[in-house]
Amino acid sequence: MKPVFFALIVLFNLIIFAQPGWAYDKETIACLEQIKPLLKKKDQVAELDGIWGLFQKTPEFRDNSTQSINLDRSINTILFHLDYLCTTLHGIPFNELANYVSKNLAEKDEAQFRKELLVLGRGKEELDIWFKFITFAIANEHRVLLPQNISRTIKLSTPYFEKYLELAEYIERKEGLNIIIEQTENLIDQIDLFLNSDPSLSQSVFENSQVPYVDWDENHGGS
Repeated sequence: MKPVFFALIVLFNLIIFAQPGWAYDKETIACLEQIKPLLKKKDQVAELDGIWGLFQKTPEFRDNSTQSINLDRSINTILFHLDYLCTTLHGIPFNELANYVSKNLAEKDEAQFRKELLVLGRGKEELDIWFKFITFAIANEHRVLLPQNISRTIKLSTPYFEKYLELAEYIERKEGLNIIIEQTENLIDQIDLFLNSDPSLSQSVFENSQVPYVDWDENHGGS
C-alpha cells in the first residue's frame, strides 16, 4: 500500500474510532461496534490501495480517476454519517461556535453582541448565519435518536461495502474490467440515493449542513 494512502486511512480510523470508550454510554458503544464490520471491508480495500489506487495501477482506468475518487469518498461519507449518528444518540454537543455564541448571549443581549462582532470585522450575513445556527444548536443539544433506527441503517449500508470490496478484488485480479467503470458509477449513484433517502442518514446530512464554517481569526472575533 502506498505510504500516503495508508496514512490517510490510519488518520480516518483514528478520528472515527479512537475515542476513549469511557466517553460513551453503553448504547453508543454498542452502536459503534456495529460499524466495525463495515470499516473492516473498507480497510480491505485500503490494503489494495483503495479504488483510486487500483484505477491508477490499471492503464485502462487512469483516465477515470474522478469516478474512483468519488467512490472512495462516498464510502467514507457513509462511515462519517454512521459514526455521527452513533455518537449523537442523546444529542448534538455544542461545538466551538455554539459555545462562543451561547456564552456571550448569556452575558449580553443579541443586539449588543452583534454590534461587538461587527466592530471586530464580522459581516452581517455571517452573523445571521451564526445566530440561526445557535438556535439550531440549542434546539438539538438534547435531541434523541432511536438506536434501533441507526442499527437498521447500518444493516442497509452493508451491501454497498460488500460491492465496494468486490469491485476492488475484481480490479486487483484483472477480472471483468470491461464493466468496472459502469459498476463504479452505478455504485456511486446508489450510495448518493441511499444518503438522501434513508431517514437517519438524511437527518445526519441535514444536521451537518447546519454547521457553518468559521475562520477563528483572533483579530476578528473568536473564543
